Parts: sequence; C-alpha cells; structure tokens
Amino acid sequence: MSDDIGRELPPDLFNALWYEDVTVERGRAILIITADENGWPHPALLSFREVGARDPNTVRVVTYNGSTTTRNMRENGKLTIVFVDERFTYYVKGTAREIPAHLTGTGEYFATMDVRITQILKDFTGSDEEGAYIISGITFHNPWPTGGRPAQTQQP
Repeated sequence: MSDDIGRELPPDLFNALWYEDVTVERGRAILIITADENGWPHPALLSFREVGARDPNTVRVVTYNGSTTTRNMRENGKLTIVFVDERFTYYVKGTAREIPAHLTGTGEYFATMDVRITQILKDFTGSDEEGAYIISGITFHNPWPTGGRPAQTQQP
C-alpha cells in the first residue's frame, strides 16, 4: 500500500540522492519507468551515479543519449522513479525536461533530464501484512570505485 506524500522529496530520500556513496563495490540500483509510443511501460535500471536531487522538487536523471528511455522522456516526458531497498520505498512520478548538454558538462553521449515532481508515494505495510518488510533492493557490482556523480553538479 502507499500514501501520497506530496511533491517534495522527504529528507531521507533527498539525503540519499545527495550523499549516497557511489564508490562502494556493491551499488544500489534505481528502477525508472517511462511510457513508450504505444503507452507500454518501459523499465530501465540506473544508479545513484545517474540520479540525483537538484532541489526538493526536482530530480536530475542522466541517461544514454540514444536509449529508448531517453527517447520516451523526450517524446512524452512522463516517468516514475522507483526507490526500493531496506531503508525506504518511494515511487516518484514526474515530468522530464531536457537540459542542453553544453549546460551540464555530461557530453554528447548522455542526455540530462530535470524531472519536476508531480507526486510521491511512500510505500507502507498494511495491517494484513504485519511483520513483512523489504530486506534488500536491487544491487550491482560497481566497477567505478572512484567515479563521480554525473547527475550531481552542485550542492544544495
């Protein structure tokens, strides 16, 4: 079940988007879902290297320039970002707007989108699910132990 908590990133998610350690060997994956030209959901996995908070109402997403995910965001702008691990579960819905590459410094191979948040849902355990909880999110082996965060260009 989930509660609509508005359009502003809650402190725990905002802090994770700013301060998640992207140098650890076991990275945390983030699921994003866009809508294709036929209205079908299109999933993609990103990491905290490619997803960051610009401010409490905006999430920045960096994707490959020629990807289906990027094409979908350019065409209709709608996406849902799913954050799920042992700390929290949030579904962040929003509308993407592309930022020109010369303003972001990410280069020609990437597309940078600022996602204006339209709704945030926080998942919770219902009374009939008592005792159930998330023990892990999707994780991956991180081959970039010293890499930066392209989605992060300035501190709040």
